[in-house]
Amino acid sequence: MQKKLMLTGYGTVAKEFIKLMSDHQDRLKTTYGVHFLITGIAGSRGMIFEETGIDLHTLLTCGTGSNALSVYAEKMNIPFQDITFNHADTLIECAPTNIETGEPGLSYIYQAIDMGMDIVSVSKGALVHSFQDINHKANEKGIRIKYSGATAAALPTLDIGEYSLAGCTITRVEGILNGTSNFILTSMAENSITFDEALKLAQQKGIAESNPKLDVSGMDSASKILLLANGLLNANASIHDVQITGIEQVTKQQMIEAKNNNRTPKLIARAEIIDDNVRLSVEPLMINKDHPLAHVNGTNKGIVFDTIEMGSVCTTGGASHPRGAAAAALKDLINLYRMDGSY
Repeated sequence: MQKKLMLTGYGTVAKEFIKLMSDHQDRLKTTYGVHFLITGIAGSRGMIFEETGIDLHTLLTCGTGSNALSVYAEKMNIPFQDITFNHADTLIECAPTNIETGEPGLSYIYQAIDMGMDIVSVSKGALVHSFQDINHKANEKGIRIKYSGATAAALPTLDIGEYSLAGCTITRVEGILNGTSNFILTSMAENSITFDEALKLAQQKGIAESNPKLDVSGMDSASKILLLANGLLNANASIHDVQITGIEQVTKQQMIEAKNNNRTPKLIARAEIIDDNVRLSVEPLMINKDHPLAHVNGTNKGIVFDTIEMGSVCTTGGASHPRGAAAAALKDLINLYRMDGSY
């Protein structure tokens, strides 16, 4: 079985996805019985398209972003053309995240739905902005959407809820869903330094962006727990329903007090069913050392599902870098067509 893919966005995650496809194409075909052919990649200024498949090895020598796509077009003597959505079976959505507008991913997803394409989304923006509308339109057309890469990248959060806990009653989900904020809090606790000092360390190591607002404000964690709650708990919530407190005001003195009380600081995102309603929150908490997430340190992440039937289920780890997010997208892609039974 062959499936033609189109990518929107060609930043670091999309390039890592291309590397994975280039490295593992033969193994994917042998193991899963499906041949993935990347025929189109769109950037902010246009797209490259080749019906017989883009030369991934050549593309990987061209850099990232729209500039890389135009360089590839020149090397291969093909047009750098306007973006179209009528040449693929599946959209891999990797455009930059914008939670406030959902764009450009929102328009890309709607166009893909109109063209009958299945969707794998790594970008969170469109789903956070318009989760219910996207799913309504997709269901009307029989389109399948997967987005585990948008819910903590390499950490298998959505997968556990959808597959491992299928048939269970999930009563609460709580997790450390942002590696950058976890690194900062871990550094503060272990090195007795201030928030500003820990943030500077994270930036020096390339862990935190020069503008880390989404991470330290709790907004990234809030976006992820929102998607999990909507997808697994039928919360029908928006980002405005999440009570959010970031880590900017956590002090060195609080760290000392936590250590003296055998506690550890973590930014906890939580979705909890209370009186048939889903309560969503993100806040820094000083958790007991016997909590299953207490020893999730550095850039690692973790999640705990509380269920009636299976008790508590916890998983931790998952690479917090673009390759981990790209691997999550590849996993979603495989599972889309593994589920078909058509191979």
